Amino acid sequence: MPTPALPTLPDTLPARLCPLRTDDAAAWSRYLSLPGVTEHTSWGDVSEMALRQQIAGYLPTATCLRWALVDADDRLIGTVGLNGIDVPHGRGELAYDLDPRWQGQGLATHAARAVLEWGHSAHALVRIQATVLDSNARSIALLERLGMQREGLLRAYRRVRGQPRDFWMYAQVEDPASPR
Repeated sequence: MPTPALPTLPDTLPARLCPLRTDDAAAWSRYLSLPGVTEHTSWGDVSEMALRQQIAGYLPTATCLRWALVDADDRLIGTVGLNGIDVPHGRGELAYDLDPRWQGQGLATHAARAVLEWGHSAHALVRIQATVLDSNARSIALLERLGMQREGLLRAYRRVRGQPRDFWMYAQVEDPASPR
């Protein structure tokens, strides 16, 4: 069976994954700018201009790939993807966000699971990791629902709004000898 060009979600969900478009930057900026949305993340500039530039960098040959999570009317409600894809070493880093109005429905879990499966099958990634700010309880719970393993605390791993912060490292490691 051929590998899908992009991750797919079950048809029973009220959302689907599709390529992220430059025009999605306004909606993306709008929900990332809501109070509390980026509080427990390392997001920096979430202006429409910055996100347009970020989207422009997601080329098929890039080391970062991100997809739009859209509702039935093709409105952006979240994004999910892989950063730091290193095919020769078989690894990438899971990244995701979701409009708060859509949280609590399992959409981020389904989307992240689809990207994990896609990364392992489409790119033969052995390791897909995720770093999460130690205060981000919702994201930690999501990673654990996905069955990702907590590997350790990365002390002062990344500056968040100018302050060094601790991050947990999670990973899903596939046995390269296992058939898919």
